[in-house]
Amino acid sequence: MNKPKIMVVEDDKKLRRLLELELQHAGYEVVSYEEGFEAIENFGTDKPDLVILDIMLPDTSGYEVATELRKLSPDVLILMLTALGMKKDKLTGFESGADDYLTKPFDTEELLARIRALLRRKHISISKPLVVGKLEIYENERRVIYRGREVELSKTEFDLLLYLAKNSNRVVSKEEILNSVWGIDYYGSDNTVEVYVNYIRKKLSPEVIKTYRGLGYKLVEENDETSN
Repeated sequence: MNKPKIMVVEDDKKLRRLLELELQHAGYEVVSYEEGFEAIENFGTDKPDLVILDIMLPDTSGYEVATELRKLSPDVLILMLTALGMKKDKLTGFESGADDYLTKPFDTEELLARIRALLRRKHISISKPLVVGKLEIYENERRVIYRGREVELSKTEFDLLLYLAKNSNRVVSKEEILNSVWGIDYYGSDNTVEVYVNYIRKKLSPEVIKTYRGLGYKLVEENDETSN
């Protein structure tokens, strides 16, 4: 499966390098440029799925670049980055063709979340899902689909569900879950596992995780009868 490709257009060398590393680590293919005209010139060859575009560029404005890129590809996704925070600047960005807008300084996790949300509009995924019954888990994107509906999970809920999914062929003990999800240095009660299992059941279904008393938990494949 081809990785989604992201073009970064940012003149700040340190920030550009940081974005390259973070995006590559998140599973994307990355090309980057310092100047807007260079990005426009190489756009047809690179064919990115999404462009992260700084507004303040040394040779032209991000607004102009966005307008030109939109002419070259009406479907390309454009996420603007800028130190500007005024409402009129955001409106100008959207009018020039931006799909989303993030003001510097920004949190990397928020940036990645916005990228995932934009790519979902085009039905582009980083990886194939781990499927257990009616459940689809996209590990790299930290995204969960249950019975065709996207479900928001906390970090710990997601990590626990993912671990159970990867071990869905067997019953997993509370001790093993604590060591693997919370870490061997965790000194809390093993009731923590039960609490988070119940959190997941409430968000998905009471039947999705089966309890084996005295042994542990197992993620099960539901059929339509058990979930009704």
